[in-house]
Formats: sequence, structure tokens, C-alpha cells
Amino acid sequence: MAQVIIFGGGDAGGIIITEHGVRRIPPFDPGILLQLRGVSSLAQSTLFARAEHLGQEFASLLNKLSNVVVGRVEAVVGQLDAENSLVYQDDEGGFTCGSTGKPPIPFPKKAPSVPHLSDVLSRGVISAELLEFVGAANEKKIPLRDVLADPAAVAKQLKLKLSDRSLRALQQLSPASTGKIADPTSREIAGFFTKVVEDGRHIVEFAREPSQVARELGIKLSDKAIDRIVAGGSVMHDHDPGTVENPVAIAVVVGVVIMLVDDVAMVGVEKIVDVSGVQKL
Repeated sequence: MAQVIIFGGGDAGGIIITEHGVRRIPPFDPGILLQLRGVSSLAQSTLFARAEHLGQEFASLLNKLSNVVVGRVEAVVGQLDAENSLVYQDDEGGFTCGSTGKPPIPFPKKAPSVPHLSDVLSRGVISAELLEFVGAANEKKIPLRDVLADPAAVAKQLKLKLSDRSLRALQQLSPASTGKIADPTSREIAGFFTKVVEDGRHIVEFAREPSQVARELGIKLSDKAIDRIVAGGSVMHDHDPGTVENPVAIAVVVGVVIMLVDDVAMVGVEKIVDVSGVQKL
């Protein structure tokens, strides 16, 4: 059994990992490389389309093509491991698959990212009023769970004006809304954030150390949820002098950004794409 890793589209070959060690392999036949590139391109397209738009026929075709190219690679190097035994990468991204016949798992050409805090505000993804509102509530010692449960009432108490857009953004993190979220990963993240707020000890570091925080709270997070939370945590690393420097307020903004990754408010901002299905070698 073997694992094959092909970098840079295979022009310079790759490496093969077996029970006997690791060795370099020369470039494959150009026909195989073109087939690998084709499978990669088709797999990449699934990252930018909803599942219902792809259809079973497309998924079946992609699966068949990947099985063909895996067979051709096996004819060169020998039998591959069942799971994630072929990793292909070129300038546009790549994919991984095995010899089980399962569909290839694509990964993008760039690492997942979200905009920094200044970008979130300047591009209008989130209004500065939201950040200022949560900061003001925190200074008045209003519990964050109350802020999220009824932001309109808290805004009235603070004599602050909140737009409908900010209210909707905050309501996505409300404990009462968690069960209504259709996407399972978003629902999982919202539930995790609710537990963080209820506990109160980890609101600042929940997005920087989600696995550790989850363990301390007795919660099991999926890889997809962790990837999105960590990507969202990058907002915390950027402090704009023109904004409220309140860690609790910034933590809430991080939660909102994570929940908005597929929302129309993120138009013009690079989407977060989960790549946790790729085995790290």
C-alpha cells in the first residue's frame, strides 16, 4: 500500500510513501497529469456551488473520473491505501482521494481567511454601531446573555439606536435562535457560543482556542466547526484605533462574522471554505 503526493501539477514529479519509507517519483505521463488536473478542476467547482445545484449526475461523473485516474496512478506506483492515498495540488488548488471509490475531496488554492476587523467595518459587513453597542452594554455590566437575548430592549435601556441589520446580526447568536438554524455547522457554532456566554470564562479566547475551550465546557466540536471558528478568530488579531477597544465587543463581532460567512452581507469578502476533510500529511 502507498500514498502519493503530487505538488505543482506534477511537472516535477512527487513523492510516494510506503512501508519502506519515502522516495521521490518522476513526473507521470502527460496524459495522467492532464486527467489529474481535470479531476481537480471539477472538484474545485463543487466549492463554489450549492449541493442542490450540482445534481447527482455531476457527482456521479466526478466520482467515475476520479476512479479512472486513481486506477492509472496505481498502474504506475502500485496499490494505493484505501483512504486519502492520493493528494494532488496545482496552482488552482487540488484534491485528495483514495481507492475506495469515494468522491474526491477538494481543497482551495488559498488557506481559509476572513477579513480583519477594520475590513469588516469598512466594507459594511458589520456596522460600527454594533461594536459600540456591545461595548457600551459591557461597560454598564449588562450580562452578555441579556444583550443577545433581547438587543432591542438593551439598546433602549442604553438610549442607543440599533439598525434592523445589527439587530438581525445579534439575533443569530441568541440562544432562542440556535435551534432554528438550518445549517448544521452554523447551528453547532451558535450552540457553542451560547455555552461560552453562559459560562462567561472564555468569551475572549473562544475563537483563538476553540478545542481547549470546548474541552473545558465538556463540548465536542466537529472539525468543520473548529475550522470556521479559528478562521473567524483572525478578526481578533486586528485592532483598529478608530473602533472601540473592548475584547467582549470584539468577541461578539467575531461570532457574528462566523455566522455570516454565507450571508449576502459578505459580498466582496472572500468566503471561508472548510478544508478539514483533507488529511494532513
